[in-house]
Amino acid sequence: MNYQMVSTLDELKACCNALENSSFLALDTEFLREKTYFPKLALIQIANETSTYVIDPLAIEDLSDFFELVNKPKITKVLHSARQDYEIFFNLQGHLPKPIFDTQIAASLLGHGEQIGYANLIKSLLTIEVDKSQTRTDWTKRPLNNKQLDYAASDVIYLARVFPMMLKKLDELNRTHWLDDDFEQLTNESTFQADKRSMWKKIKSANRLPSQKLSIVQELADWRETQAIAQNRPRKHVLSDDSIVDIANQQPESIAGIREIRQINPRLKDHDFKQLLACVQTGLNKPEDEWPKFARKHKPTMEQSAIVDILSVIVQISAAENQISPAFICNKKDLVNIVCGETDSPLYQGWRKQLVGESINQFLTGNSNIHLQDKKLVID
Repeated sequence: MNYQMVSTLDELKACCNALENSSFLALDTEFLREKTYFPKLALIQIANETSTYVIDPLAIEDLSDFFELVNKPKITKVLHSARQDYEIFFNLQGHLPKPIFDTQIAASLLGHGEQIGYANLIKSLLTIEVDKSQTRTDWTKRPLNNKQLDYAASDVIYLARVFPMMLKKLDELNRTHWLDDDFEQLTNESTFQADKRSMWKKIKSANRLPSQKLSIVQELADWRETQAIAQNRPRKHVLSDDSIVDIANQQPESIAGIREIRQINPRLKDHDFKQLLACVQTGLNKPEDEWPKFARKHKPTMEQSAIVDILSVIVQISAAENQISPAFICNKKDLVNIVCGETDSPLYQGWRKQLVGESINQFLTGNSNIHLQDKKLVID
């Protein structure tokens, strides 16, 4: 496998100079995050049509040349399932490289099913079996052997080959710009900014609690997020979800009371317990109109459920005609929301509007119907 290792600042500068006139760059990263809040970047793979480089960020203190390269707006950044890679880039530089092309998202528009894995995509388009034996590698350990480096390099070598193929196919189907909104959303920086006041929504079993107890959960989740970020530790290593729910239920009034909470983190100190007690009191003292509430879920009537089923048929008809996974177009929740009166739906935006949104609207306003024609469902 042909690629160059980059382990010094001079080699990084040479790499970036060689790639600066590329029209696109295939990108991937290897990282570790089991014991930290922020993922630890351990390797960067980058390639264009002719050259591939594997960059060791643990050996290079200053990555500014790399970021200067990938931030160039004339270069399309090509990644497969880019979310985690982009989280790392955002954490390191505070903003995101644009424009982007996510081959996993694009594959759904090309009939490869929803959320296809990288290896399956490469097998489908290039008939190449990608070696995935190094998936569980600890990428922070040095030195990395040739098999590990080959595995890492292959993630962008093949990506650089399939990108032009996918772009050509999208163009043939007149779908080149269908994903502009999806890719724009992927580079929305607010997606990667932790909203500490909303972390309570992610607490397991919190949806079973009444609103005042949710107020305590909100304060505890905010405190946990602050501590996890400051200590660069996973949330659960600071305070587990179960402990948060137990504290909200029991509402202890003393350090001794918190210590009795089942499975409370034994590493917590007295000053931590005092802060947890303060969270409980803050939650209890909050005015009722400030208590957090989970968004109300639409519960359709039997008649509305029947309409949802019909809309699902419309989606499936369009998906079959366009060889797209129905799940990529929308889910049942989207259809329920529309039937229950929601107007700000993704089905009424971008390519989804063109594909099914207009048909759904026509049906809901009584201007179309579904019937059998030559043993096929037809909308007219």
